[in-house]
Amino acid sequence: MAKKARIVIIGAGMAGLTAANKLYTTSNDMFELTVVEGGSRIGGRINTSEFSSEKIEMGATWIHGIGGSPVYRIAKETGSLVSDEPWECMDSTSIDKVKTFAEGGFEVELPVVESVSGLFNALMELAQGKDISQSDSDLARFSAIYETATRVCSSPSSVGSFLKSGFDAYWDSISNGGGDGVKGFGKWSRKALQEAIFTMFSNTQRTYTSADDLTTLDFAAESEYQMFPGEEITIAKGYLSVIKHLASVLPQGVIQLNRKVRKIEWQSSNEDGLVKLHFSDGSVVFADHVIVTVSLGVLKAGIESDDAELFSPPLPDFKLDAIKRLGYGVVNKLFVEMSQRHFPSLQLVFDREDSEFRFVKIPWWMRRTATISPIHSNSKVLLSWFAGKEALELEKLTDEEIIEGVTTTISCLTGKEVKKDAAKTLTNGSLNDGGEVVKIKKVLKSKWGSDPLFRGSYSYVAVGSSGDDLDAMAEPLPKINKKVGQVNGQVNGHDHQANVQELQIMFAGEATHRTHYSTTHGAYYSGLREANRLLKHYKCNF
Repeated sequence: MAKKARIVIIGAGMAGLTAANKLYTTSNDMFELTVVEGGSRIGGRINTSEFSSEKIEMGATWIHGIGGSPVYRIAKETGSLVSDEPWECMDSTSIDKVKTFAEGGFEVELPVVESVSGLFNALMELAQGKDISQSDSDLARFSAIYETATRVCSSPSSVGSFLKSGFDAYWDSISNGGGDGVKGFGKWSRKALQEAIFTMFSNTQRTYTSADDLTTLDFAAESEYQMFPGEEITIAKGYLSVIKHLASVLPQGVIQLNRKVRKIEWQSSNEDGLVKLHFSDGSVVFADHVIVTVSLGVLKAGIESDDAELFSPPLPDFKLDAIKRLGYGVVNKLFVEMSQRHFPSLQLVFDREDSEFRFVKIPWWMRRTATISPIHSNSKVLLSWFAGKEALELEKLTDEEIIEGVTTTISCLTGKEVKKDAAKTLTNGSLNDGGEVVKIKKVLKSKWGSDPLFRGSYSYVAVGSSGDDLDAMAEPLPKINKKVGQVNGQVNGHDHQANVQELQIMFAGEATHRTHYSTTHGAYYSGLREANRLLKHYKCNF
């Protein structure tokens, strides 16, 4: 009997389990398959959990468009989209139910917020390469904004610089006689208020991308990113239900938890040409093929540390350069349990850092979060998103410090007296319609940045990188030029004879997909891609 090819998949997240599922169900028992997971659970950056007796997502939350999404298809086929229990974002909050408060204690009128959101959305659609003139969305009514936005610099380097140019051009157009009917409020000038609202929407965009600052987000790559059409939804039975479905076909023992890989030896000199995996418990495993699905953050750490370099020999320059250039950020979620239900959804507008009117009591890490809202309309649990530096700071704070920061922020922005342990009754169309004392009971936060198995949340194309780097991330090793029979560019750019087994090291995960990076469906597609690559290599029908 011929020896089975041994395939080891590193990581039991979406990419790894998709690859394992495809290989197991298609190969007709041709492979000896193992999935090694460094943590104590499957799912990776998908982590459905519970807080205050409600199901929540600590990590991946959304199906980004239901039209053609493989994640939506799986969730629908498995009945995961319907549940008797309430779940996160089960009912989208309409704009007229959202209250927007600006620092200084006043509620911003809806038309003011809408005018700025229209501008921001129009600029983002332009950055994404959409034809605004043929848009059938509600944004069509902002035609004047579109015309203004096209006057920005012709070749911006970053999304942030494009947005700033767009806002400046918009403001020039309305201040030179056009006008927008927006007056100043108290200490706020009209421009300062609109600019602060614009910044609020930019902060929301940062959580979408994981970039600490949108000036680090490459402009040219933005139009390559693809979205599925249709509604964006959450999964009623939890995102983990999709992961469990993928894993359910695998025989017992295929997935091995608490198996952290310490070093990957490839281009081995042994006659079998096998890859040698060293684990943190001292054990060693040999494999014909290894599919690496660890995060870009782990790969960055693995090439930057001389003491803990993940690959031996080091990765070739083209791979190293791609890992270094691409962006990888941190996004964390903060869940806050209140003492009562029916807390409104709040949008938070903060003054500029150099303003003399800023409330110094508001902690800096709260100043770049944009919203704090119930996870559904009947929930006592509020959710706020943090990205970049403040997301990392959140991980360091005690629960007491977080509660203090949240209550202080709400008090300073709404103008209502809010105490650390009890908020006084907030009446007359403000934050509380029930006449009860409002208390923050407890909080829960994610910690993706400090988790050594992830070291962050998801990737983005940074200024200085491009979609070509995402393609380079997906390139298997060794890189063999079959026409000339050589292994190219493996060690310090030198060529080596092709006496090496193909597809020793393969790469999957959201950071390896050119058009769907940063998403679960991008991770899914990448796992499918690498599984199909091996199936084709072994001439399996799939």
